[in-house]
Amino acid sequence: MRKIVSILCSAVLLCGVASAERFDSGGLIIDPSTITAFDMFNTGRIELTMGTARSAAMAGAMTSLGADASSMVINPAGMGMYRSNEITITPMLTFNSSSTNANSFEGDRKNRFAVGNWGLVAKIRESSTGVMAVNMGFTYTRLSDYNYKYSFSTAGQMGNASIADVYAGQLEAAGVSSSQLKSSYDRDNNFSWGSFDPTYWGAILGYKAGLINDVSGRWGRDMIGSNARIDGPTTVESSGSAGEWTWSIGVNVNSKFYVGASIGVATMKRERHIYYGESYYYSSEPNINYRMDYFNYDQIANMKGTGVNFKIGAIYRPIEALRIGVAFHTPTYYNIVYSYQGGMTSQVKALNNVDNYQVDANGYINPPFSNSTILLIDDGEYSWTYTTPARLLVGASYTFAKQFILSVDYQRDWYNGMRLKDSPYGDGLYKEYIKESFKGSNTIRVGAEWRVIPQIAIRMGYSLWDGGLNDAKSVYSSPVIYRTEYMSAGFGIALSKNISLDATYSYSTNKLTPYKTFYGYDSMVDFASPTFETSFSRHTAMLTLGLHF
Repeated sequence: MRKIVSILCSAVLLCGVASAERFDSGGLIIDPSTITAFDMFNTGRIELTMGTARSAAMAGAMTSLGADASSMVINPAGMGMYRSNEITITPMLTFNSSSTNANSFEGDRKNRFAVGNWGLVAKIRESSTGVMAVNMGFTYTRLSDYNYKYSFSTAGQMGNASIADVYAGQLEAAGVSSSQLKSSYDRDNNFSWGSFDPTYWGAILGYKAGLINDVSGRWGRDMIGSNARIDGPTTVESSGSAGEWTWSIGVNVNSKFYVGASIGVATMKRERHIYYGESYYYSSEPNINYRMDYFNYDQIANMKGTGVNFKIGAIYRPIEALRIGVAFHTPTYYNIVYSYQGGMTSQVKALNNVDNYQVDANGYINPPFSNSTILLIDDGEYSWTYTTPARLLVGASYTFAKQFILSVDYQRDWYNGMRLKDSPYGDGLYKEYIKESFKGSNTIRVGAEWRVIPQIAIRMGYSLWDGGLNDAKSVYSSPVIYRTEYMSAGFGIALSKNISLDATYSYSTNKLTPYKTFYGYDSMVDFASPTFETSFSRHTAMLTLGLHF
């Protein structure tokens, strides 16, 4: 089979109990009940193209440029280039869409209005020699956008493969019996979900909905006929964003050397809703006592938290036209709160009601195998603490004839340096996996600005990110972005001596790794959905209004 990479490890009992045979499982539907290494990767990834409209138009190639509010999150040394006080605000519209190599199911678009940036810069000191300027600023900048939706249906592609087979394999390998599940209730008849590893929560819901059963001491499916054709529609919808509140200071020394530093407080919030269902079609009535017609599975996973980081930078101007910049961003130390809930419904018809279930006039079983939702709510908001990658940025820009600026940036992010500092399952979780699976990524940004007349400027930009995975061809449990391309164009107008207006349009594409909705295998069996490929695209319109005084 094609190489499949699981994003969880044996520390959370994916391998079952010590006496059981190893059963590896995962997939888009299997893993949402806990934070994974790829959640760390996705929340650690930032986009430096959502600040001001000028910065976005130049693809964020601002490491050697300055006098822009985006300098506070890119290279704080650029703060030293301000010659006046400034207030800016940047509203933005994003139009997100997706494409998957499967039949369409629901919509694949998600749009949003947001504020990309607002900032305040104040001059603290001015002088004609030596330390010619000391400027201080405060800003909020959007760094990541988690708004997307993708949806597809596997009509005719699933064959006889069902997620029920994976659930059965999980509980079999873990040594969990139906008698254990039946006895795991408290005095108020609430099920003790905390007594079982989150990896198996979906399987337990499946047992409660009739997907699997403990038959003669072995887990398997006894309500889904072996002759069933199985279809599995899927929808993933995400909302939220990450941003940073930044306090920055920049110093200008003789208009040759600029230094700066920033303290950033990062915030993030992401809500992900995952729906998966299966429908069963029979050419003839199966030889079973109870026939399942369909089931629906809804999961909601919430992440929210704050972090802190530090940035330092310097810009050197050896001649008037040339600027060389460098900046270093420490890892962001994040504290994340995670909560999860899942609900499952099913419809089962009694062909031979040997267990004397209560049925309706059409032979369909009333609860527990009806449209009454079997619900799991894990709202304990477990705390996770981890660090994102450190970053190094270098850049150079040159001004031709005082009218045309060409700026080039290079950025290095060390994703193999991410570390989980604290989790409900122990601090060592994911450590070796991160080292083996992730690498340092490279980003190239190129921006240009042509000042047609002193009051009007035209800008363009391009950037390319090559991903942070050692192997972008493997089939991962969840889709992971491995390549991002960004293109932009915009203009700036000085409406008066004190008011400026900048506008930018950008288009970006994200290529994602192949993934499966579910898989499970050991030395004897191999259950898996088809392999899917999804890509994202985003159109963004931004407008920055600046007041200079």
